[in-house]
Amino acid sequence: MSDSDSSEGEMGGMFSEPAEYNPPPPEATFEIFTRAAKDKTPQEMKLRLVGSHPLWAHHLWNAAKVFANWMDDHPEYTVGKNVLEIGAGAALPSFVAAANGATKVVVTDYPDNDLIANIQYNADHIVPELTKEGKVIVQGYLWGSNTRPLLAHLNPTTATNADTTSTQQPKEMFDTIILSDLLFNHSQHRSMLKTCKETLKRGTGRVFVFFTHHRPWLADADNKFFEIAAAPVIEPPEGDESSDDERDLGGFGFKVEKVLEEKMTPMFLEDPGSEEVRGTVHGYILSLE
Repeated sequence: MSDSDSSEGEMGGMFSEPAEYNPPPPEATFEIFTRAAKDKTPQEMKLRLVGSHPLWAHHLWNAAKVFANWMDDHPEYTVGKNVLEIGAGAALPSFVAAANGATKVVVTDYPDNDLIANIQYNADHIVPELTKEGKVIVQGYLWGSNTRPLLAHLNPTTATNADTTSTQQPKEMFDTIILSDLLFNHSQHRSMLKTCKETLKRGTGRVFVFFTHHRPWLADADNKFFEIAAAPVIEPPEGDESSDDERDLGGFGFKVEKVLEEKMTPMFLEDPGSEEVRGTVHGYILSLE
């Protein structure tokens, strides 16, 4: 109906929405994930998803499901390990890591009240005892920002103030870092890698990057993450203040290894592009010498 074909004049606008009216947000939804490994407990995890969110946390992504099952098949990366997940969304991989015997799991996402409250709800309902014991911790975190608050969960005496002048280096670092379906955030690749490099245990630590090319025409931009990760670090010239801009400092010096490729049903069947590409989950491991 066009604007001119309106009964507002006749009805006095009695059914029009007031200017300050905002419709309520969509209700939260739930999705049950059933683990492929039948000997794992809990066998099912019921995850609450935010009703809608600009950061896409209202979906349980294929990459999270595939990685959760992959972790069940590779317990050596979670049992007795300190685990960090960034951009967690519903945080399925974090809860699988916790259930599998991780020493500590720090679950993070963008510091938005709805996102963090939803992750906390899932932690309280999926792994309640581990959460009460402080083995599962939920907090907001902005990629690329000060990592001391994250490491403080492993090193209680480490200063956590972003403005601290302390030069004390944390003793404990994360053994396992999870990035699940984040690579479509192309402008944030360096920020993600910066956080990983500052918090990962060198030598034995591993970063797990599982994702799908949801927009096949941007696959090269997705994969740029690994080029930046593997490129050698270029140290800035001494006294060169302008070189603090990481765009001029090369890469991050990670070793990159592909470990998985699994076909799934695409998340959004109506989207353009190859269904095979949009339905394939890729898994990579990053490490530092």
